[in-house]
Amino acid sequence: MKAYNETLLRNQYAQEVVQRLNKEGKLNEVQCLALQKLHADVPYNPNIFIKLLLFLFGCLGFGLGGSLMTVFIIGFDESFWGFSVVSAIYGAGATFLLLFLIRERKLYFSGIDNALIYCILGALMPLVYQIYDTTHLDEPWLAALLFLPLLLLTTYVFGEPVVALFAFLTTLFIGASLLMKHPLGKALLPFALMIGAAIAYSLGRRFGQKKASFYWAIALEWTSTMAMVVFYAAGNYYVVREANAALNHLPPPAPEIAFAPIFWGLTFVIPLLYLYLGFRWRNRLVLLLGLLGVVASVMTYRFYHAVLPTEWGLVLGGLVAVAVAVWVIRQLKTPRFGFSNWSEEDKKIGLETIILSQMTQNIQTTDPSLQLGGGDFGGGGAGEQY
Repeated sequence: MKAYNETLLRNQYAQEVVQRLNKEGKLNEVQCLALQKLHADVPYNPNIFIKLLLFLFGCLGFGLGGSLMTVFIIGFDESFWGFSVVSAIYGAGATFLLLFLIRERKLYFSGIDNALIYCILGALMPLVYQIYDTTHLDEPWLAALLFLPLLLLTTYVFGEPVVALFAFLTTLFIGASLLMKHPLGKALLPFALMIGAAIAYSLGRRFGQKKASFYWAIALEWTSTMAMVVFYAAGNYYVVREANAALNHLPPPAPEIAFAPIFWGLTFVIPLLYLYLGFRWRNRLVLLLGLLGVVASVMTYRFYHAVLPTEWGLVLGGLVAVAVAVWVIRQLKTPRFGFSNWSEEDKKIGLETIILSQMTQNIQTTDPSLQLGGGDFGGGGAGEQY
């Protein structure tokens, strides 16, 4: 079951598409007003300050209600079992309230719904811990395994990106904990994390090209970004060397690691790979990750092989970065190879094609005199045809 109304979400995106096409001159004012009226039913979307206030209000309200229930229950059952069960019941009640608010108030990541999602998961944690403790489990990864289904279910129902990130990281933690039990697994842990991140990114990208992925588009984007970060961090020489020393309780400075040349190579090759893919896919986020990776790689090299004093390195690096930025901005005033320095709204994979198709059909049915212009509009590399 999906908590949010997908029709409202598509209308919201349709409004964004209409505004952008009108700004680009592909729609006139009459068409723009007609399409906005056609897709006028959208979720409640306040500005960032109101969202923050609603988030704080939601957390405060949930906490006050939970405190009152706790005070009431303590007089009858002071055991942790009683507290955990009541906490879970309170979380279940808050879930019904959340679904009601989403349906009646047309919420969609408006602050208060995000707060209630996090608080409900927090209210279920005592029961998970009680089960973990009662069954005499002594491995942290087992507690994570008990909580993982709740994270996955919440991600499916709400598509909440932060919860999706925790589900992804929890899965990696479980896999890493199992590998740490064996010496060979500990030695191969960085490579295993890289493989896991690569699989997660590949699956997310493939699923994101399908129209069914629209509901989880934000969660997929956040998780894919984290997967790329993990992929680089797991192969970074500094991270691997320092983590190896920490996991084996070795005193500083951290000793040399096995496969050091491989990790030095990965430290510099992965950012270059991200830059290549960013240019090939025309993806600004991947380009940004590649640039950040280059900076992190240079800092990693300098940490172990100081070439210049820190002050000179920062000054020269800043000058080079500014010079490159100015040169790129000037060069991209005229679009080159599909890039320009003009801002462009991000597109949800495959959705723009669907929206425009629906617009064309609906507007022709409503008023035959209004016709959208021709042309093909791709949804960021969608793999399906509509």
